Amino acid sequence: MRPESISKELLELENRLRNRSADEPLTHLRNRVLGAVATELAVPRQSALSPQWDGGWWAAVAAGVLIVLNLSMVCASQNEFSVRPSRGAQQQITTELQAVRQLEAQQEGLFK
Repeated sequence: MRPESISKELLELENRLRNRSADEPLTHLRNRVLGAVATELAVPRQSALSPQWDGGWWAAVAAGVLIVLNLSMVCASQNEFSVRPSRGAQQQITTELQAVRQLEAQQEGLFK
């Protein structure tokens, strides 16, 4: 590898490593490491502007949708069909039972 094709940072790193150790690294090791770095740098990287649409992201979106749907269904069911009777519920139940009994009596009269 030619020294002019190597970035300044790599040359500085190599010089610092060379000064730190008394043993000279093997020539083929240097070429192998610099070749691997050059190969990695040549591969285009995905930019941060276009995120990767992997399965984890879609799973998080699906989980969020399910949570929102669940919460909305719970709120809707509590508004319409409350377990606790509302005020005046006993009177309303009595009125509805009387209406059902009247309808049943009318139907019985029709079929007799």
